[in-house]
Amino acid sequence: MKNLLNKIASTVASKVESRLLAEYGAIFLTRATPPPSIIFRDSAEVERFQATLQTRVALIGEHEIELQADAMEALMAAAFELRSQGATLTPRAADSGRRSYEDTVSLWNRNVERGLEHWGELGKITPDRAEQIKRHSPVDQVAVILEMEEAEQVYFGTFYDRSILYSVAAPGASQHLSMLAFDAAEFQYEIVERTLALFGWHRTVVYDFPHFTYLGHDEQSLPALGLKQVSRDYNERSYRFWIPALTTTKIE
Repeated sequence: MKNLLNKIASTVASKVESRLLAEYGAIFLTRATPPPSIIFRDSAEVERFQATLQTRVALIGEHEIELQADAMEALMAAAFELRSQGATLTPRAADSGRRSYEDTVSLWNRNVERGLEHWGELGKITPDRAEQIKRHSPVDQVAVILEMEEAEQVYFGTFYDRSILYSVAAPGASQHLSMLAFDAAEFQYEIVERTLALFGWHRTVVYDFPHFTYLGHDEQSLPALGLKQVSRDYNERSYRFWIPALTTTKIE
């Protein structure tokens, strides 16, 4: 598994896939079932994959959450350990676990539409160009938006100062589609981060502070598997993320 990410990187079919692997590729190192591709192209592909998985549903806090069975077992063990220490682990929202392809498209469209309106008001994008972008399929739109961000510094992140990928996953690329991601309401507490790590859950998506990914490996093993640690500060706290240490793909 040590060179798995570089092997995948050497076979990517497009610049978009290369970028998405750099952003979300840690998921391919999971002990559970990874996605079959870097990006699902439509809902049918997602549904076929999800139908092959052994999953488990649990009521956590106020929400029913569905994950791959191994991921859920580890999550519940972490929650039990936290309760023994007087802490809690609950979902941030109803979609904190499994998501559909349509869910990821909806979240993406929210940022794209806001971005088009924002840059249109500033005269950076004409109405005709905005309509042209809206007509693209989700997969093709990802390529267009990422190219605009790189070439023109017209960003679609929430505050329009960084890439859209730091605010929302590209449609078909979200780790939630593989049911290996969980958004924790208590993400800001170090005890939650430490305990989740003990049970194989780690932050792997930079700037998505509540988002944890089930890898099933202890933290000490991650560098040897091909991940590197980066830190980001938020609200007077430093958060750690494990991302692909690729040698064949540029990570921005």
